[in-house]
Amino acid sequence: MREAREQLGLSVADVAAQIKFAPRQIEALEADDFKNLPETAFLRGFVRSYAKILNVDAQIFLAALPQAKAPTAELIPASVEVPFPVAHSSQRQNLILLGAALLLAVIVAGFAVWHFTAPVKQAKVEKIETPVPLPAETQIIPAPPVAQDRKIAPAIPDEPKRRASVTADKSPPRAKQAETDQSALKIQSAVSATHNTATMKTAAIHLVFDEEAWAEITDKDGKIISSRVHPPGSEMNLHGHLPLTLVIGHAAATHLYRDGKPVDLAPFTNSSSEVARLTLE
Repeated sequence: MREAREQLGLSVADVAAQIKFAPRQIEALEADDFKNLPETAFLRGFVRSYAKILNVDAQIFLAALPQAKAPTAELIPASVEVPFPVAHSSQRQNLILLGAALLLAVIVAGFAVWHFTAPVKQAKVEKIETPVPLPAETQIIPAPPVAQDRKIAPAIPDEPKRRASVTADKSPPRAKQAETDQSALKIQSAVSATHNTATMKTAAIHLVFDEEAWAEITDKDGKIISSRVHPPGSEMNLHGHLPLTLVIGHAAATHLYRDGKPVDLAPFTNSSSEVARLTLE
């Protein structure tokens, strides 16, 4: 692949710009470094797209890929002549078994003594005081000032008293005004939330894969919803908030449906790499 690329005068960056793979993955493929490459199913799609750019038959490179490891054959050891045990060997074996049994009994007895004599630690229970929320509107009534000296206030004419009472009646209470402002803010927030919900659009996406292909779908916030290789004859369904960005490899063998209606991928497909890139709004 490296020789074919160099004959065409292409660099690794040129190939990476045409297919959705990192330059380090292209260099690893050309160097037969399969440890730093993805799984076999994804690697076959990678080789097929690369061979398309080089105008070379992809089967030549696919046949050169490493195959799955064959199951190792079970090795049956050959018979070995073992001498028949004598009386001394059987006695030694019995002594070893007896010693192991005694050691196991000592360990079990020690664990039992530790388990029943160790003090049980009681979990500490901490009281958590939960603050009680105050009501939304709290009226604070200041305490009346303590009179230091009792003085007789000067007499106020009747006309100023009458004017002060009329002015006090015309001005609305502060508590009532605060309640009115808070109600207006709640109504405005509800209207804004309803407007945002109404303007948010979603779409149902359905993909059908006739042959092996990979697809990557990104939502309106740039988050990848799905990114994987799909086997031949498989399908995928999902819902997402518009706009949705789709990158589909081997687009010629892929069918896209939006809300049950087919979408033609030909205008969005790169003829050399067979990779389709489009945004659904």
